[in-house]
Amino acid sequence: MTGVSPRQLRYWEQKGYIHSERNEKMASRVFNHKNFMMVKLIKFYLDDNFSLSTSVEKAQQHLNDVEATHAFVLKMHHGLVNRNGKNMIDMGYFDKEHKKRLYGYLDDAGQVVYQVAEI
Repeated sequence: MTGVSPRQLRYWEQKGYIHSERNEKMASRVFNHKNFMMVKLIKFYLDDNFSLSTSVEKAQQHLNDVEATHAFVLKMHHGLVNRNGKNMIDMGYFDKEHKKRLYGYLDDAGQVVYQVAEI
């Protein structure tokens, strides 16, 4: 699934770059989603001719960026609404008085469009 040999996976695990979970019923290693993504990212950067240590650093930074983005999106996402025939993401209040809300959607060209609406 990752294109990484079992030998490489064992080495990366010994170095502490990734962590597997052992299943008593299976002799093979099981990786959770975060570690699976770490393996894929390390391989991506290695294939782009970075050293192993740099690949690990870049992969970890990438995962940190994804986690920060995910946390932000969870906080600002207040549901989906249909406004003016467009499905939009309700991003919450846009003002301190809680009289305006911010909405966003992708237009037909894939560009982000924002709308502020009085409530």
